[in-house]
Amino acid sequence: MIKKIIASISLFVFIGLMAPMAFAQTGTTTPAKVTCADVQSAQSSGIYVILEEPLGGPDAVYCFRVCKILDPKDKNTTNLCKIQEKCEGGGNLGTNVSCQRIQILQADSGSNLIFKYVRMIYLWAAGTIGIISVFTLVYSGIGISAAGGDSAKIDEFKNRIMQSLLGLIVLFLSGLILYTINPTFFV
Repeated sequence: MIKKIIASISLFVFIGLMAPMAFAQTGTTTPAKVTCADVQSAQSSGIYVILEEPLGGPDAVYCFRVCKILDPKDKNTTNLCKIQEKCEGGGNLGTNVSCQRIQILQADSGSNLIFKYVRMIYLWAAGTIGIISVFTLVYSGIGISAAGGDSAKIDEFKNRIMQSLLGLIVLFLSGLILYTINPTFFV
């Protein structure tokens, strides 16, 4: 049991040390906040990525893709879509419009874009793991209460509680390691 814990922690520390070093940003300046109009503009610089299913994160800029709903009977219509700040169908699109919330990512380079993806995925995974660990703690506590003196069940639930606490500790330490290596990782 102790060997497994030590092996898991050392593997996680190794991965936690290598990932931030690969995606560390040194000497970069913070770009200006991207707007929905920048994505539509042909003169805007940088790389823009549109996420159909928003993940959130510190770089989250939300816009709406507003598209004209085409009439299948009319062969002369073209697909008109705009990226807007608000979900409103006025202007030249008419009244039959669909509206979809999207997330825009802007990066200066490909490595900066990968850094933003890794940060968003890490923050999502850390939040998910934290929620699952807390629910496991609650479920195991209720299981111990309902075990009614059955020592096998009590030991099983105690083991789950220890594993859940260990997972929360490793999650906290990974965040600490990421912050130590790159203080701008969570900003």
